[in-house]
Amino acid sequence: MKRYLLSSLVFLLLLPAGASAQWYLFPGGRHAKDSSGVNAADNVFIPVGDDEVVTEEEGGEEVRAAKVSLILPLKSTGTPNSNFLDFYSGVLMAANSLSSSDKPIELSVYDSTVGMPSISELEQSDLIIGPVNYDDVQRLLPRARGKLIISPLDPKVASLTPANNVVQAPSGWEAQVDELVRWIASDKRGGDAVILLQSADERDGEMTKRLALKLSEAGIPYSISSTPTSFEGTVKGTCRFVVASEKDDFCSAAVREIALMNLKGTRNAVYSTSRIRSISDLEVESLHAASAHIAATYYANPSDAKVKRFAQQYKSLFKGEPGQWVYQGYDLMNYFGTLLEEEGEFTTETIASKTWNGLQTDFKFDESGKNNTAVRRLLYNANNTITLVR
Repeated sequence: MKRYLLSSLVFLLLLPAGASAQWYLFPGGRHAKDSSGVNAADNVFIPVGDDEVVTEEEGGEEVRAAKVSLILPLKSTGTPNSNFLDFYSGVLMAANSLSSSDKPIELSVYDSTVGMPSISELEQSDLIIGPVNYDDVQRLLPRARGKLIISPLDPKVASLTPANNVVQAPSGWEAQVDELVRWIASDKRGGDAVILLQSADERDGEMTKRLALKLSEAGIPYSISSTPTSFEGTVKGTCRFVVASEKDDFCSAAVREIALMNLKGTRNAVYSTSRIRSISDLEVESLHAASAHIAATYYANPSDAKVKRFAQQYKSLFKGEPGQWVYQGYDLMNYFGTLLEEEGEFTTETIASKTWNGLQTDFKFDESGKNNTAVRRLLYNANNTITLVR
């Protein structure tokens, strides 16, 4: 039997990219229409050579390609989803860098908006990445028949991990809260005060309860308030305000108040999970002025040499800058693909034992090997720079 692998990544990107696709993924463009339909999934061999087609030598031992199934809502029968095309391109680049002549990778791409892979297709898969939302993951579980499903996005999927073979790749808000408390404990000095910020009409939510629990376990005294300015001039050291509110308008107003307090010369700092970065009406300048300390699941440091090198490689292929979705696909495939390459197959035990620092995402799983607990610390400096704190 002969094995045929494509000779270059550029040519690989000219292949159809999803179930029943009517478009192609080209370097330098989102998609191009095509009149021909394609099969339910595209089996893509990742290149291992420069220009030669690789075949099995006569009488030689056949090398089995590692089979990776990627399940994304590409919307291939209509207008393709640009975010998931970006995710897909990141996966392709990671698979290309991992593949070699003795350890080739075969990537099968499925459009979940058209249909899911069959039981037999999943049985042949060594690695399953996706689907991306809770309902689709739950729907795929019976077909997977015990194989591990890597959930790349939806936080709700974490609730499926205790009773199912599901791995939640992105860390959740709980891990971010835990990291914030560890950060406060390392920053806190004599004379400092720790204040949980919550609007007056909010009842204790899950985040507040977890913050209170973790602060108590760490032996850190705290107060609860809805008005940061009430502490102005009352604390000898630094006021360390922890955002515990779920209301965007309250969070925005509180951060602005703290920023103004800092501009007046008092010492204050904001600690928050990454949700504060997504508040649309909160200016990034206020985050810098408020000395925001943010625990985030995703952050690609633009000054990092590896990030710069990857961005240049991506730009040369796709004629554009890589965004968050590109990095996410690349990091996921790199981490789990490396485990697959090293172990041949992997279990939750091997996942739990392997930590990894990606370009945008870190991986450090709990003892179950199903929930990522790695979080990055982002410090917003007064000079409008961001420091990735290690």
